[in-house]
Amino acid sequence: MLKQREEAARRRVEGLRAELTALNERIAAGEEELSDLVVTQATLARVFAERDADEPEFEQVPSRDVDPDDLPGCLPPVVRVATGEVPVEGDRPVPALLASAGTPLRAKEICEVTQEAADHRHAETPRMRLKRMVRGEWLAEPSRGLFALADGVRASDRP
Repeated sequence: MLKQREEAARRRVEGLRAELTALNERIAAGEEELSDLVVTQATLARVFAERDADEPEFEQVPSRDVDPDDLPGCLPPVVRVATGEVPVEGDRPVPALLASAGTPLRAKEICEVTQEAADHRHAETPRMRLKRMVRGEWLAEPSRGLFALADGVRASDRP
């Protein structure tokens, strides 16, 4: 009977050692993953900090000085240089505004000049239109939230 108990205790100890070995392997894998994540996070933070430091600061054009009533008359027409194509009717004021500003503008500033709703609740529709114009290669987004004319889009020489 003692031999049976001894054998059972020995099997329990061996089972516990096997569980401990498996747990140690899982702990080592978890520690390796954690280490990789810490290194990746530090690397990304450094890369983004360097990118943000290298990114030029854009001078903001005070859009409030523009009279929205003069928008169609004061802004030059914009064309795609390679094809001579012009933006669709409803989109024309935006690239024209960016051509006259000569610097990237934020969506809110564009909304203020074009008299679109610029408060946070209503800014998503104009922002989606700006993103669509980026996809259509009329505008570029040099940094998040700043919009400028795309390469190959210029103010027309003719009025």
